[in-house]
Amino acid sequence: MDTSIISESMFHRDYVVRHPSGRGWVYAIVGAGLASLVRPRSEDEGLRNGELRASVPTGDTRTAEYIRELMRVARTGGMSVFAVDPMTKDIARRAERNFIAWPDAASRFGAKEAPLLTNGPTAWFTVDR
Repeated sequence: MDTSIISESMFHRDYVVRHPSGRGWVYAIVGAGLASLVRPRSEDEGLRNGELRASVPTGDTRTAEYIRELMRVARTGGMSVFAVDPMTKDIARRAERNFIAWPDAASRFGAKEAPLLTNGPTAWFTVDR
């Protein structure tokens, strides 16, 4: 959140609500200067993907600048991700668009004998090409 655009107290007052489960909080991805990182979570078969997303109201150039820089920083720190065929283990020739992984993601969270990332039972990825 860019606090030069919206204050933290205003964000909490206007956009944060209790999660329906009663455990934790959720917030809307609307309004000026907001970006959201949904953290990845560990699963039996690897690391499920997280998500970096943002809302940019039409004509809001300050938020658009902030989001462009945020996405640039994320892409600079991340590595390209390549699809892996779950049956043959063949690796795609081209990187997936809009998917990145931090350099240690597969080695830290994937199975030791086959360090892969996944976002579903048949959607496997690797940072190696």
